[in-house]
Amino acid sequence: MDVLLSIGIILLLVGLNAFFVASEFALVGARTRLYYLQNLAEDGDRKARLVLQALDQLDATLSGAQVGITLTSLALGWMGQLWLTPYVYAFFQSFAGDTTMIAAHLIAVLVVFAGLVCLHVVFGEIVPKSVALVQPEGMSRWVVPPLLVFNQLFRPIIRLLQLIATRVLHLFALDRPAYPAPVHAPEELLLLLSESREHGLVEDADAAMIAGVLDLSSTSVREAMTPRTDICAVERHWSLEQIIETVQEEGFSRLPVYENDLDHIVGFLLAKDLLAYFDSRTPFHTDKVVREPIFTSPQTRVDALMQELRTLNAHMAIVIDEYGGTLGLITLEDLLEQIVGEINDEFDDDDDEQGIEAIADGHVSVPGDFAIQELNERFDLNLSAGDYVTVAGLVLEALGHVPSEGQYIMVDGATFHVTAMDRQRIERLEIILTDQDTSSSDTSSPHPS
Repeated sequence: MDVLLSIGIILLLVGLNAFFVASEFALVGARTRLYYLQNLAEDGDRKARLVLQALDQLDATLSGAQVGITLTSLALGWMGQLWLTPYVYAFFQSFAGDTTMIAAHLIAVLVVFAGLVCLHVVFGEIVPKSVALVQPEGMSRWVVPPLLVFNQLFRPIIRLLQLIATRVLHLFALDRPAYPAPVHAPEELLLLLSESREHGLVEDADAAMIAGVLDLSSTSVREAMTPRTDICAVERHWSLEQIIETVQEEGFSRLPVYENDLDHIVGFLLAKDLLAYFDSRTPFHTDKVVREPIFTSPQTRVDALMQELRTLNAHMAIVIDEYGGTLGLITLEDLLEQIVGEINDEFDDDDDEQGIEAIADGHVSVPGDFAIQELNERFDLNLSAGDYVTVAGLVLEALGHVPSEGQYIMVDGATFHVTAMDRQRIERLEIILTDQDTSSSDTSSPHPS
């Protein structure tokens, strides 16, 4: 056979192998571009409809591509050695003479083999695979129509090979993959979201809200609630004047109503319900405006509670512990803040950014009720989480007793300085950030070690 014709057929086989490789990777990659392809199909793009058809029967389509890759690879090796080795052998023999015929033939076989491998791997595998992975939706629209024709022509062979493969897998108690639509765990979605934000595809604010939504299922009510010590409530037998004074001072539109103490909350009232009694002629009693309370546990997921509040058309729930005592309260605003961040109204102070104060390089002052998770995210720390949610809880757990004002303790590579106490409550701490990666240890001296 003429050498140019031989080379032409070999290059054609390399091109066919590249086509089948590109088809396989383009179809696998196109599964992540379904929205784009569906829009094209709805706009009348026939090629996009064929791609969606191929994706609906992906197992058979990929089997056809694998058959094509195998046939072209075997044909390339067989024909390449059969047609090219004699020419290369004759070239080497012209220099070596008849005395080294075996060596010349061996060298010719190795040279042809190396050339075919290089040609096959580079142009038949790596290049088409890379192009298909970069533009899977565009590539799939071009390769799928001829691939479907090939699959129809070789359908009996493909079906037979699939049947054999299925029987072999059954011997090992395995099933053929169903190739479902790609799904991602929340952690994977957060990783994809982070990468999209880094490349400028998603705005920081949008990324933060999406991350907040994805975190809802793993966030408990305990992490979002207002603790018992910060609850503002009114007593059931208070006068109208006392309640109005509390509403004006605190600025809340909803207040829990308790009897005797906070462990006996009987309901909550709306500030607007008090307007009907401003004329001083209508007798007032708290029972006339109190509404039925909603109770929840600290372990409840915030997404489940949000759904419950929406169903009941309520905005507040009381968090109770295992003994029935009041642990805290949570509002719809608290739940929304898990998604959109801190929400301030005209009664909130927004000039201190949740009480965080930068004192000096590596020194930050935070309130004791600051969330550990947010502290880790803001300052790239790795503070361990336990049965506590706040920085104060972390310090109390590590220390083992109530600290005194001015005390220092090192936890997970960061030094905490208790700067303010409200009786038994840690009001404020200074965090001294270090590069050390030490484990929790108690250095309860009045000065840092």
